[in-house]
Amino acid sequence: MSELTVLSPVAEQPDDEARAELAPRGELAGLRLTVIENGKPRAHELLGALAAGLKERHGLAAVTIFSKPGASQPVSDETVQELAAGGDVFLTGLGDCGGCSACSLQDALLMERAGRPATVLISDPFQGRIASYAAKLGAPGYGVVVAPHPVATRSAEFLADLAEQLVDGVARNLGRLP
Repeated sequence: MSELTVLSPVAEQPDDEARAELAPRGELAGLRLTVIENGKPRAHELLGALAAGLKERHGLAAVTIFSKPGASQPVSDETVQELAAGGDVFLTGLGDCGGCSACSLQDALLMERAGRPATVLISDPFQGRIASYAAKLGAPGYGVVVAPHPVATRSAEFLADLAEQLVDGVARNLGRLP
């Protein structure tokens, strides 16, 4: 008789010690934003427009875009430390499928654990899945920013308008607004 092994992708609930400690929030003016962009189609354009809007509207001192080699893995511990040394607040994404949404969420939570406020940009079909995953990672109710799906097929004009609509939501997730 053959043996069948069934694996569950569902993580166990973390104990109190494993719960994510979210980084303290402050005003955004004068801070350095780092965008962790995962290479998904049109992600660079949308995240770049959001970063420009944050800088203009909320007085960020600088914006850096870090492009991950791929969307299928979270950033390494070494990369987290390097990025945390050069940035004050973080925007990750684009999560527009199950795996890349989960990895973008993990990127944001890794930055939070490094003491840096972060938020993640996902597309709307993945809200429930990411809310559940955030809770399993010890961050129930973690603030995400949601874009309509799909992003990859949208025009540059649509993405610019969308960024304008989402920029204050990103700012609320990253810091206290004056």
